Amino acid sequence: MKTIGRSAPNTGTLPVAGLQSDARPFRPLENEPNMDHVVPPSLLFDFRLPVPGCDGPSKKASGRLLNLPDDCRLFVPSAMNDQPSFASFKAGWNADGFGIAVNVAGKTKPTAGSAHDTKHSDAILLWIDTRPAGNVHRATEYCHHFACLPVDEESDDAPAVVVMPIAQQRAQRIESNPKKMVYRTHQKKDGYEFEVWIPASQLYGFRDVSELGRIGFSCVLQDSELGDQPLSIGEDFPTAYDPSTWLQLELLT
Repeated sequence: MKTIGRSAPNTGTLPVAGLQSDARPFRPLENEPNMDHVVPPSLLFDFRLPVPGCDGPSKKASGRLLNLPDDCRLFVPSAMNDQPSFASFKAGWNADGFGIAVNVAGKTKPTAGSAHDTKHSDAILLWIDTRPAGNVHRATEYCHHFACLPVDEESDDAPAVVVMPIAQQRAQRIESNPKKMVYRTHQKKDGYEFEVWIPASQLYGFRDVSELGRIGFSCVLQDSELGDQPLSIGEDFPTAYDPSTWLQLELLT
């Protein structure tokens, strides 16, 4: 297994998890045809996915960056929607930051990407809201968007993180700096695993999330060979800019 990436500091905690969801009543518009085939089943629920505490990133220059156990594995609501399923997700957090690991399997072609063309790259697209209200349809200063590339041809196929704009975002208090994040790719015969740790300093409002106990979150695995796999709903909905369409992650302590 080949590993490439960047290393950094260390911190820690460690709890457990369960899954919560609230039924969201769906009422078709009058005179509309049967929409059972249009509305994805996962949209009928407000999922709150539990995220345990974890240690910070390893200081070692190679090997695993994040030691996320099985209880950090996220339930994937898009599995209810007859979506392609080739990726699994783990997440963990502590007061110093947030980490996620994505495992992709089933590839027969090499992983490819360019920081100058994220739209056509193999990538993990992340959206994070450190003040999720659930009913705000326009991104606030607490919203962040990153494209995580397992390989970047502009950097000799090393991994990369690109800070992305969010359409119609109201304001931005800090400009996140990928150089202060740590990330690593582990290449495998049929895919890869990508790990990233985003320090609290690079997520405006994250320093206070332990009091709030949750963050808004959306993720899409974009693959030039296998297609797209959203964590929940996909591009048929305004997930790229509407934080009310994102899931909520419950930060366990």
